[in-house]
Amino acid sequence: MKKYIFLFMFCLLVGQMLGYKDIRHKELERSLQTALQGDVHNVNIASLTDFQWDKAYVFPPYTPLEVMRDELGVQSYKDWSGLGFRDDINLLVFLHGDQIVHYAEMNIKDGHFVQNEELSFMPSHATLTVQRF
Repeated sequence: MKKYIFLFMFCLLVGQMLGYKDIRHKELERSLQTALQGDVHNVNIASLTDFQWDKAYVFPPYTPLEVMRDELGVQSYKDWSGLGFRDDINLLVFLHGDQIVHYAEMNIKDGHFVQNEELSFMPSHATLTVQRF
């Protein structure tokens, strides 16, 4: 009986690992950091992405999970970065259709994205202003 339980647990673990997709885009994070060096105050996010997306969101530090879910329209969204408890990053979340395809963390030492009341933007309007403190 123990053998069957072990086999079942092993199959569950392998199944989860095969279904796991790391959607954090670390290359985009490095590109953003490089683009924001020096005296740069605007950055076109679309020019730095190498994947398809229709809409993106910028979430500032301490954004609650419920706010992110409401904005994204994805109730199953998990706060992978722990943004609700962090003050050191801005979070960029990219959607293609109604699916989250990637996210990137931007260290606030590199700047804050300045936006009006809108948290979202599209590839055609993806030039964002960066404010440094």
